[in-house]
Amino acid sequence: MSDPAPGPSRIHGTGLFARSSHRKGDRLCRFSGPLADAPPAADAAGRTHGLELEPGRWIDGSTDANLARHANHSCDPTAEAVRDGDRVSLLALRDLEPGDEITFDYGFGLADALQNPCRCGAPGCGGWIVAAPLRPLLRRHLLRRRPTGD
Repeated sequence: MSDPAPGPSRIHGTGLFARSSHRKGDRLCRFSGPLADAPPAADAAGRTHGLELEPGRWIDGSTDANLARHANHSCDPTAEAVRDGDRVSLLALRDLEPGDEITFDYGFGLADALQNPCRCGAPGCGGWIVAAPLRPLLRRHLLRRRPTGD
């Protein structure tokens, strides 16, 4: 297995791409970095590369060794983040070919969604990064907030 590699993404900035073929279920890479009790600070570009394991427990993925930090969010992801203790791996959700972008659902809650626009372009994308089970709730909320024009 060759490691995935970062490259220009149609979704946003730098993405993560398969360099070889992968089967559904293959481990693509780990989200790695030191454990922290708070989200990591944003980098110079305003991006945060942290993954919350549980409330108050984070992986600070801002290190250069963490290739997974380049994986963009998608509402139709090619990978999923799977936790094993304090480790998180990105596993292929479907067969991937060289050049396919590796994406996963960031799983943001409603409080973070409206601060994080989604640019994935997937069918059914609601325009905001929010966990898949919360997307219908967010849509209903946004419909209620629209002005009626009266």
